[in-house]
Amino acid sequence: LYQQVQTLNTDLEKQVQDRTAELQQKVQELQQLNILKDDFLSTVSHELRTPLSNMKMAIHMLKVFPVSERGQEYLNILDTECKREINLITDLLDLQRLEGGTELASTDVIDLASWLPTIIDPFKSRAKEREQTLKVKTPKKLPQIVSNNNSLSRILAELLNNACKYTQDGGEIKFIVECNQKKSSKKNLVESSFSIKFMISNPSEIPASELPKIFNKFYRVPNADPWKQGGTGLGLALVKKLVEQLNGNILVTSSNGWTTFTVEMPV
Repeated sequence: LYQQVQTLNTDLEKQVQDRTAELQQKVQELQQLNILKDDFLSTVSHELRTPLSNMKMAIHMLKVFPVSERGQEYLNILDTECKREINLITDLLDLQRLEGGTELASTDVIDLASWLPTIIDPFKSRAKEREQTLKVKTPKKLPQIVSNNNSLSRILAELLNNACKYTQDGGEIKFIVECNQKKSSKKNLVESSFSIKFMISNPSEIPASELPKIFNKFYRVPNADPWKQGGTGLGLALVKKLVEQLNGNILVTSSNGWTTFTVEMPV
């Protein structure tokens, strides 16, 4: 009986080892495929950027000359689609760069009191075009923070863009800023750390089953765009990478007909 048990244990150990080796090989193959996919996307994106830039210039030159009303309509369609493709390529290249993790973001001192209006005001105008309301709530005294100006601008602009895009005409969008102080005790010393939260909400609920996938590349929530606004499915993936690069956190919640994205950044 003892010999039988020993034989069974030996067989089981061998099966586990074989299975583990097989799984490790599969993981390596998947990793290699992922690298090849990223290399392909990067190469194709670089190759497409130049002809698209030339197309954009050609469209701009054609608009200078008088054309019929129908011709102007076609030029506007070409211009819109060209911009869409350029934005897609830019997002792909930026994601590739961020996923490589080789580039550190430079830091700037940002005075939120004067800086935030430059981000929010264009979206107020855009909201008015669709009779939407953009409600802004901030503390009376906003701090200065140390972050990357371009990255933080892009994060908030992308989230505001989505909020406007996925809100019905006449709907309400909320932009709230909160300053938070956290205290922690270490060896009888009380240490304080400050963070700032940017919360962007709009009246559009995302099913709970879709929330874990919302930051995946090329993922779009099914049936979430009844107004056919379009998109690449890269915006939120890019936002998440940018937030992580700035040592921040991003959280999404959705219930009672509202979706809220919360970005928390160190001050």
